[in-house]
Amino acid sequence: MIVVKSEILIRPMVDNMSDYQLMAKWRSDERVLYFYGGRDYPYDLEQVIKIYQPRVRGKEAFIPCMFTYNRVTIGYLQYYHLPDLPENVRQQYCLETLDHVYGIDMFIGEPDYWNHGIGTKVLSSAIEYIFAHLSAAAIVIDPDVKNLRAIRCYEKCGFTKIRLLPSYGVHEGKYQDCWLMAIERNKS
Repeated sequence: MIVVKSEILIRPMVDNMSDYQLMAKWRSDERVLYFYGGRDYPYDLEQVIKIYQPRVRGKEAFIPCMFTYNRVTIGYLQYYHLPDLPENVRQQYCLETLDHVYGIDMFIGEPDYWNHGIGTKVLSSAIEYIFAHLSAAAIVIDPDVKNLRAIRCYEKCGFTKIRLLPSYGVHEGKYQDCWLMAIERNKS
């Protein structure tokens, strides 16, 4: 994925120390982990390489990307074709069909860039790309029900709540409910 839209650039994450060090910085920042991953589960550089290098090298279904705002790399986005995920993961969504359905996850790793509408711009750009270039019929995302800022961003981009996923994700040692949210191609 390469998306260039005004001040936004979404590019593939690359197999180099610079990208891994940024991820380690973000995945160990308590402010970021409060919303993404959990403060009890920070990643050091070794863990980042272990988790993200297989994705970068195309050995997993996740397509990892970094995004920049005004030429500053500030966040991470990944997308994936749901039929390519393991069956136990696919079944948790309880969707009638998974054909041409993609999932997406993202976070802004630089807190100074929060609450400026940048996440909405990045996600809107990614949605356009996935619908136009990957022929997706729908895109889903699954935020923690307590992550109200993310949910507002997703709703601004056209996602709607489909169903509650009880005890879907573990965050800071506790199972948390998440929303399954979706946007269909004709609504983008």
